[in-house]
Amino acid sequence: MTWRTAARLVLGVMVATGARAGAAERVGAGAVTFNTNFEGGSLGRVEVVGDGVYRCHVEGQCDERGRNRQASWYYFRMDHVKGRPITIMLTDLVGEYNDKPGAVPYGPDIVPVFSNDGGQWTHFAGTEWDKEKKEATIKFTAEADSIWIAHIAPYTPRNLGRLLAEVGKSPFAVVEVIGKTAEGRDLHLVTVTDPAVADAGKKVVWLQARQHAWEAGTSWVMEGAMRWAVSEEAAGLRGRVVFKFTPMMDPDGCAGGKVRFNANGYDVNRHWDEVNLRDKHFLNLMPEIWYVKKAVFGQVDSGKKIDLMLNLHNTETGEYLATHVKEGPVSEMMQRFFDRLVGETSFDPSRPLSTGGDPADTNSLWEEKGVPVMLMEQRIGTGKKLGHRPTVEDRVEFGGRLIRVMGEVVSSQ
Repeated sequence: MTWRTAARLVLGVMVATGARAGAAERVGAGAVTFNTNFEGGSLGRVEVVGDGVYRCHVEGQCDERGRNRQASWYYFRMDHVKGRPITIMLTDLVGEYNDKPGAVPYGPDIVPVFSNDGGQWTHFAGTEWDKEKKEATIKFTAEADSIWIAHIAPYTPRNLGRLLAEVGKSPFAVVEVIGKTAEGRDLHLVTVTDPAVADAGKKVVWLQARQHAWEAGTSWVMEGAMRWAVSEEAAGLRGRVVFKFTPMMDPDGCAGGKVRFNANGYDVNRHWDEVNLRDKHFLNLMPEIWYVKKAVFGQVDSGKKIDLMLNLHNTETGEYLATHVKEGPVSEMMQRFFDRLVGETSFDPSRPLSTGGDPADTNSLWEEKGVPVMLMEQRIGTGKKLGHRPTVEDRVEFGGRLIRVMGEVVSSQ
């Protein structure tokens, strides 16, 4: 059995002395064990440093060239820990971003979450951040025999499946499978509107999440948005707006505990300008981009204009909206959208509405097809408006308010 296979079964504690890197040792009954044998689980090598003290290496993920290692995700369970003082040192966090070595997706304000049941998530009281070692230390005494620990509150394809089953019961929602991922998982498109009102005069908004698997906060926002769209409160807007949702762009990564790249190593938020729907080569490499781009193009080419599209992302401490649209009525509409979010929601931007950004990301749909598209980054660190690190409840509530503002801004034009 290879180390990688063993890691998906049971991560017994790793013995730092006398064991090759990555060799797993089974431990006796009652000893602390580490486990990633569940959807979204991820952790690298674990070293025993002392009694109840463990150095946990974050596995990370590289792109198709073996570059740009990102160490933004870990999610594991510890068993047999009740009443034991535990110290976890998270390490191997240094990676690379945009081909520039030294990127560290961590800092003194980044605090992981824990759960005693794998469902309800709470931030730890804090961490100790070693700036020189680039290492975060968590200390706790567990209240239950098992504890789940993650970078941020996880949201897996199983969570999405439950949501789609609930939303799909609404008479206002249509759930479709529009394609398959590199590993054969379904890619979904959800449409919500009032079918009793003709679509011809309606505006169209499109919300998209989880282009990067680690950014689980975007899925909680998406859940809030979809639940609001089928609620009674949204009845008026459903008669004037068609809501489109692509809720999970990289379900392979979300299931496999990956970070930023699809199963073939390609960033699902990059290459949008490169993917040519007439070239099967791109379908094989990046089916996630291919199928969603095909759905967007199909919408526009059928004469059903998209009035506003938003791609949700998470980052450590920044929060902002960015677009390739630089001027004109669309730019003015986007500024109104920005201003309303600031005035009416927990959106707490660290900079004004900005233009530019990566020319190959999803925002390139503006140049290629005239889609008014924006990218939203939301921080996982402390926000001034909230006064704390965002919780699952904060994300879900924001999602409802976000989709309402999107619909109201475009329908008022």
